[in-house]
Amino acid sequence: MNMGKFNNNSTNLACAKIAHEIKNPIAIISSTLQLIEIQFPDVKKNKHWHKLYGELDFISSLLNDFNKLNNTSDFDFTLLDLGELLSDAVDRFEAFALQNQVILKLELCEDLYTVNGDDVKLMEAFANLLKNAIEAVPKYGTILISLSKEPSYVVVTIEDNGCGIDDEKLSTIFLPFVSYKDNGTGLGLPIVASIIENHNGLIDVVSSLNNGTKFLIKLPLHPL
Repeated sequence: MNMGKFNNNSTNLACAKIAHEIKNPIAIISSTLQLIEIQFPDVKKNKHWHKLYGELDFISSLLNDFNKLNNTSDFDFTLLDLGELLSDAVDRFEAFALQNQVILKLELCEDLYTVNGDDVKLMEAFANLLKNAIEAVPKYGTILISLSKEPSYVVVTIEDNGCGIDDEKLSTIFLPFVSYKDNGTGLGLPIVASIIENHNGLIDVVSSLNNGTKFLIKLPLHPL
């Protein structure tokens, strides 16, 4: 399944509108809760009270994702060693992988993989894919992360031996608000696709049930 370039202007505009309209009510609700706590301190003893803050945090997280999906101009491009960036991403998730009893394998050669990119945005994209992969594989599962070159692209491959994705779900995983995880927002992979698009790159995914999933990200190779 080759997603090519992800582009959905109508969805982006809707996200911006929703985010703008919800910000003020969230601020009012949060302030009101704090005022109630001051006037009625015992309310904090109620086990359900803190669930309200949890739901507000969830809505705030959604708003942040809306803004990320809609923001296509806030990119800071510079020449990057993609191998170094990918190695940093794997290091960040080493503890999470150990906690889930998952093996991360990073395969890099000594070549330089230079791209013109935003290191923060690309790190966010890699982090999203690594987190998804770690959560998808069974105990003692393996995730292979590697880099390779094509004539005009650097190719990042993130491959797991997890449960895989059936064809019907595979065709929708990059659509905003579509999620097959409990408590998922359905915005993670659309954000990844948007980041790659803004780097003039391509994202491809190959998967089938019980045979794992492979994501391939192609970013334009910068000539040295």
